[in-house]
Amino acid sequence: MEVVEQGMGQLFSRTTPDDFRKAMLEKADTMNNDKRMDLKEAIKRFVKNGDYLSIGGCSIVRLPMAFIHEVIRQGLRFRMAAGTRTFDIDLFLDNDRVLEIDIGYILGLEMLGIPQATRNRVRDRLKKGDLKFCEWSNGTMAWRHKAAAMGVPFLPVRTLAGTDTFKFSGAKKVKCPFTGELVVLVPALYCDVSVIHVHRADKYGNCQIDGMLNEDVEKARSAKRVIITTEKIIDTDEIRKDGSRTIIPQFYVDAVVEVPYGAFPTNMPNLYYLDLDHLQIYADAAKDVSGKALENYYIEYIYGVKDFAEYLEKCGGKHRLNELRGIELMERN
Repeated sequence: MEVVEQGMGQLFSRTTPDDFRKAMLEKADTMNNDKRMDLKEAIKRFVKNGDYLSIGGCSIVRLPMAFIHEVIRQGLRFRMAAGTRTFDIDLFLDNDRVLEIDIGYILGLEMLGIPQATRNRVRDRLKKGDLKFCEWSNGTMAWRHKAAAMGVPFLPVRTLAGTDTFKFSGAKKVKCPFTGELVVLVPALYCDVSVIHVHRADKYGNCQIDGMLNEDVEKARSAKRVIITTEKIIDTDEIRKDGSRTIIPQFYVDAVVEVPYGAFPTNMPNLYYLDLDHLQIYADAAKDVSGKALENYYIEYIYGVKDFAEYLEKCGGKHRLNELRGIELMERN
């Protein structure tokens, strides 16, 4: 195909379809293993410093917050896929835990606005050159995950062309060999590790998700290692009652970690609403461009607690969690 134009962006994920096939073959024998473990063990076994990371959920819904807190405490740094990321990527950026980012949408907290201190920190790191971006649209990030899940090196799309996003992306504009028309090729996006929070899973990693899926199926299908955090672990007999509800099957999964309320303070559809009060505490701290208020936030809520359970207690414990459940299920008086 004739390449007519290409973006100036750098590609950060270097895995190819054949590399991924080899990784899947290597873990095929573990498919039927009992994969239950705690979060620290899962991170120790399957997450490495410098990995290319993708995270499940979207916006302020079903983010794997327990995992995010733990890797921040451990000081791990990543290259990262960030199609539509909010609170999770902000926490990583505040703590300099990201080196390279494929971005669609970041640095926003939806109705709570843009965390200014985080934005300024990103601007300063970009100027110094110790943070790198490659720009995409939300749609093309999703299609990149889809291409990887399909096992192909790219997908042709009819978007980005003629925009500044194309200019700063790693896409290529080509002449279609069948029609001669111009199309944009977006490269497959394979990840070293993907972490996805789900509603239910069995010990082997068969997962059920209620509500929107976003790109989570494709992320699970195109990551060399997959860590599932789940609200609860259920018996495999329950999974087998309705196989159509198994959104992520066991042969993609490496670890299953039971973390009740593991998406807090984000929304877990049908279980608990997002905690706007806690998110507002963060948003208010991020208005202080000196960074001191954010530093205090992290000391109190992440570095100053031993684990996610202690964090939940600090945020109101069972009483607050029951309130959020009532809001989600519209059972408030």
